[in-house]
Amino acid sequence: MKRIVIALAVAAVLAGGIVVAWNIMDNSSVATASGADHTVPRSEVEKLAKENFGIPFVQGGPQSVSCPRGLHAKVEDTVSCTAVFKGRSRTMLISVTGVKGDRVSFDYGVLK
Repeated sequence: MKRIVIALAVAAVLAGGIVVAWNIMDNSSVATASGADHTVPRSEVEKLAKENFGIPFVQGGPQSVSCPRGLHAKVEDTVSCTAVFKGRSRTMLISVTGVKGDRVSFDYGVLK
């Protein structure tokens, strides 16, 4: 009985660690779309990408992010931006993953 309790406790701690690790690796944002074209403004997309993108324990966030336009409140709308990491420019794709009313969820990815 004691071994079962210990095994369950260990399983609970490990499961909690996996959830924490998953949340740390989350590189998503939520913003509000506005205007006649129902978009998240370019400046807001750039600001959130700079603040929220990062690969913990591997690489910090970008020094700057520059995008040609904002994001349309439409699932799978994607904008190709330029992000600067430690002085090196890389392409960052920012894609809409969900839309609920004016709330737009989007995620980031950097091309190698």
